[in-house]
Amino acid sequence: MRSERVRGASWYLREALRILAESSDPEAAARELRSIRPGMAPLDLIALVVEEAARRGAELRPIVERFLAYSERAQAGLRAAVSGLGLRCPADFITISFSRAVGDFIATRRSCVKRLYLLESRPGDEAAAALEEYGKYVEVAPIPDSAAGAVRFDYVVIGLDGLYADGRAFNKVGTLPLLAVARTLGAVSIAVFESYKAAPVASPEPYRVEAEALGRRIAVPLFDRFDSSLIDLAVTDLGVFERPSGEFARRAWSVIAAALGLT
Repeated sequence: MRSERVRGASWYLREALRILAESSDPEAAARELRSIRPGMAPLDLIALVVEEAARRGAELRPIVERFLAYSERAQAGLRAAVSGLGLRCPADFITISFSRAVGDFIATRRSCVKRLYLLESRPGDEAAAALEEYGKYVEVAPIPDSAAGAVRFDYVVIGLDGLYADGRAFNKVGTLPLLAVARTLGAVSIAVFESYKAAPVASPEPYRVEAEALGRRIAVPLFDRFDSSLIDLAVTDLGVFERPSGEFARRAWSVIAAALGLT
């Protein structure tokens, strides 16, 4: 999990739950998992689940199974929300990084997408996977990260790696300037994500990686941490929300805790 650089929050959730189900010390495992990718909210959420289960003296394995089932329902609910979303079609879209939720969005609403601009999303190589996957459904035009303001688009569509109770959101570095460009140009920014990508805790310091620039190595955040109000529409399995805030993280936790039998 530490070496993964392409797959996102949903993959981390499933892998973390698998590890927990096999662990002899779930609390220690949850602490270790939480340290792998600060800003990947499902790992924070899992730590809360383990903590609450221990407090109640509840057996963890059935809770893990219910969480896996919840994640599948959440993904189906998100696809339904995307299908019903009112959009101006056809339209030009822009995105960054690789997201399974964005891939589902594009597959579901392909008839609405006239053109999809794809930023390089440096550092990292996930844009190649995004180009291959998104290109199955729509015309994709790869562009340098620095060119986000040089093209015209109607919508930004992104996934999220995390939304926290303090109103901070996390996604691949480069997302913040893209959302700022969208706000400047009057484009609509859409974040598509499942409720298990929200955690009712304060946001952490973003995970950092080494990148090369002009022949030198420098540590940079892997995620941008930004005010979630930069997102115009949050499309989730719990509904569609304008300018989401930390309140969504608290609401999502109440729904998830009830589904897992932790209320």
